[in-house]
Amino acid sequence: MPVSYGPSDIVNPRGTPFVGPVPESFWLTKALLFDFDWVIAESKNPNYNKKDYEDPTPLTALKDCFRTLRAYEIRLSLTSNRKNSEIVPVLHQLNLAEDFDNIRCFEDVKEIKPSPEMHQLSMDMLGVKPWRAVAFETTLEGVQAAKAAGIFCVGMPPHVDGQADMKLASFLDNPLIHILEKIDQAKRAGLSL
Repeated sequence: MPVSYGPSDIVNPRGTPFVGPVPESFWLTKALLFDFDWVIAESKNPNYNKKDYEDPTPLTALKDCFRTLRAYEIRLSLTSNRKNSEIVPVLHQLNLAEDFDNIRCFEDVKEIKPSPEMHQLSMDMLGVKPWRAVAFETTLEGVQAAKAAGIFCVGMPPHVDGQADMKLASFLDNPLIHILEKIDQAKRAGLSL
């Protein structure tokens, strides 16, 4: 079955069918910055979309999700106000450490969230502009940091206090392509393209 050239709000410039993954040049989003607590919550999420992933556990579904994001040429970063020594062993235990292009923690910045410094450092390391990134945050401080850095922010309810650009309980509950399209549509609506 033919797939469009990009998200549903983009018109295929050539009017021809395209079979295969969405070409990355049509995505606004080039990097996802996940809060550590979001990743841990997803790795234990019993309500993940089993039709989309068909994996025996939420952790393997999360690994599959990260592989799919890489296939779309979307870079992944992890941020946390916790110390590196607390985060990295947990990521290794879950076999998730190598899934991130970049990990930024307490030791990497002068000011932790809600300062935007951690998000700005992550984007600099990934070579991505703020309007090309999306932050997934679990706390109000994280949302404030992302917004201060100029990043579109997806907040995990109920902790985001209505300040995030979008609320999402889980990244794995719905088909990945639908979530990426929904984010891109919301980002495009906020930009004057």
